Amino acid sequence: MRTRISLITLVGLSALGTVLGLPARSVNLCPNGSFEEPQKTNMLAGMDSTTREFYDGTIQSPFEDWVFGGRWEKGDYTVGDSSEAHSGNHSCLITCVKQGRGGIAAKPQSFKSGTILKVSFWLKARDAVGGRIFLNFEGSPGDGWASKELKTGTYEWTQFTRRVVVPGGQRGGPQTIAVFLYTTCEGSVRIDDFTIETVDTNAATDSLDESPERPRVPHPIAETADSAGYRVNVVSPLEKVFREDDYSAQTRAAVAVSAARNEYVSAQVVIETPWRAVTVKEIRLSDLTGPGGTVIPASALKWERVDYIRTTSTPPYYAERGLGWYPDPLMPAGEFTVEQRSRTPVWITLKTPKECPPGRYSGTITIVPDRLKPTVLPLNLTVWDFALTDQAHLRTLTWLGGGLLRQFYGYDWSPEGNREQDEAYRRYAELLLDHRLGPGGECATLAPGGQNGKYDFTSVDNTLQWVTAKGMNAFILGTAPNLGREHKTTYGPEFIRDFSGMIRAYSDHLRDKGWLDMAYVYVYDEAPRSAWPEVKKIDRAIKDAAPDLRILQCLNEPEGVKELTGFADVFDVYVAQYHKTGVADSQAKGAEAWLAICCYPMEHPNFFIEYPLVDLRVTPWLCWKYHARGFEYWSPNSWGINSSRKGEKWPAASWTANAFGRYNGDGYLVYPGPNGVPYSSIRLETLRNGFEDYEYFWTLDELARRAEKAGKTGPLLDEAHRLLTLDDIVKASGSFSTNTDAYPEYRQRVAASIVALKRLVETN
Repeated sequence: MRTRISLITLVGLSALGTVLGLPARSVNLCPNGSFEEPQKTNMLAGMDSTTREFYDGTIQSPFEDWVFGGRWEKGDYTVGDSSEAHSGNHSCLITCVKQGRGGIAAKPQSFKSGTILKVSFWLKARDAVGGRIFLNFEGSPGDGWASKELKTGTYEWTQFTRRVVVPGGQRGGPQTIAVFLYTTCEGSVRIDDFTIETVDTNAATDSLDESPERPRVPHPIAETADSAGYRVNVVSPLEKVFREDDYSAQTRAAVAVSAARNEYVSAQVVIETPWRAVTVKEIRLSDLTGPGGTVIPASALKWERVDYIRTTSTPPYYAERGLGWYPDPLMPAGEFTVEQRSRTPVWITLKTPKECPPGRYSGTITIVPDRLKPTVLPLNLTVWDFALTDQAHLRTLTWLGGGLLRQFYGYDWSPEGNREQDEAYRRYAELLLDHRLGPGGECATLAPGGQNGKYDFTSVDNTLQWVTAKGMNAFILGTAPNLGREHKTTYGPEFIRDFSGMIRAYSDHLRDKGWLDMAYVYVYDEAPRSAWPEVKKIDRAIKDAAPDLRILQCLNEPEGVKELTGFADVFDVYVAQYHKTGVADSQAKGAEAWLAICCYPMEHPNFFIEYPLVDLRVTPWLCWKYHARGFEYWSPNSWGINSSRKGEKWPAASWTANAFGRYNGDGYLVYPGPNGVPYSSIRLETLRNGFEDYEYFWTLDELARRAEKAGKTGPLLDEAHRLLTLDDIVKASGSFSTNTDAYPEYRQRVAASIVALKRLVETN
């Protein structure tokens, strides 16, 4: 871990000690793990050169048997003695001055291959945000041969434990082990009571990772005399509802939401069954009646049942709840049963009309159980006096895999199979577009033909006609491939000739049709340093063929971004890597920045199934904060083994959450319902809410510009500018609020500012 990390706490176990077997009882092998002893000697003095490499960049720390380094990765960290201890009188305090890499390391020892190590420690964090904290095992077995993600944020003393088996060494000899505790966060971290023990082989578990047992069902509560036989609770749509959590002491009995015109809004109602199983026969959504008797019909609302996916593979990132059942897919409306001592969330979606008077609208949600009294919840909607446009102002892009649909559903290549495939693809694309996520990655990438420079654009035109009408605002017209994946080193003359010809013809056609502004050519995904000359070569060829066509480059290497500025028009960087890539300097020179989410880096925000829904909501906010023009997600339907599995498939069969690697939920935001019908997820719904938040910011910004142009001044305009910084929610560093109430509250303030500024602008 010499290139990717920032703040670290190191606990080293290396070759200076005696080769150990398995002791009969647990002994803490970590010297001064309580940090009670101040520094008296220099631990590094006399360390052999091989072992010293594991502690490159460190100096003696304030603690005996620990060393410290705080200047890696251009960071600035301090280490000190804190009186806030988990036990005793002292703990180790590491504070971030500037994000980079820093940390401490303990005296090394060595172990036989096959030894089971148990590492345990206590952490206390304050504002440790904007990065990761993780335990990482290094040394002679290699960099990162085992790891464990840890909790970020602010929390009191919390214990973390990891068990690992020391890998095999050369000829069965001892291994030099270094255990790192990294954080790439701001804020501070306190460490105390660090222990390292060997464990009897009979104590090993399959995962070798200990986690506390969680209750499998909520604790029982007493049923009151006026009970309906079940409970109904209203919770924030930013809250994940877990079936095994204890019931809250109080429940909310009304749904209150607000929206602009032409906006989707979400709500979440939970049916809880502390005393008996309950079958819900139906959920009735009424018309909403508003100002002057205006009616928003019940057809503008729908409900879906939130279902659960079980994670079975320990991920390479911190999942606070560990393995278990996580809410995600949205199942169609229909009768369902909530088992005794469980709960089932219901997701309510409302689409406000494009034309309706502003004001308060009222209706009801009625839960109708079998043989029990129905429960009626008031539904109150506030409609703001402005509308969102159909066309999104944040460009969005994802690669909807048509071949993946064919694989899952088994459509053959017969005329009937192709028809079914086309219909399924359209349904999936429309679902994504309804959520403001454009399926432009591969929907129009290749025009048939090419002989003598002639192409048939009929199919492309038909596709672009309907996807752009539905709001798609970005697409890839062609890709210069990753040479490494094709086992090549250069773009040869023949490829450049053919590719440039296609680019020229396609761009000319799109220019005539008025679609060129949405088109991008994608060049060499994540190009390594050795390929940068080739990237420049193909970029020049593209610009020679179509000077006004934009080149999109996904690259997170700072030197590469700097090197290719002036060649690529758009740099697509991971959200958590924005500052590290230096792409802001490229923006200042005229390049666009897009933000992307993928499995790496695993810092927040990300779209893993275990991560909070706030991560999805805030991602478009970060796009606004960083002046990013677009957002890209690599795949909405990479279902992995769920597609290739023989026999019954989901939902009849269980779902494998880690469809890609060990990353649960990565690469899919939709689920494959029967007969080519896509099912949404609470993650996709939350992402749409974030995209619509972005439209609020765009609307307020446009009004502020109009007000300034009209010579308006005063507190309303000042408040608009302050809100547009998003500083109350998202810091310049990229850290963001994890408070689920903060987002709707801030959006309310933005909406009120829009309405007030709209009146100001319209006042003569």
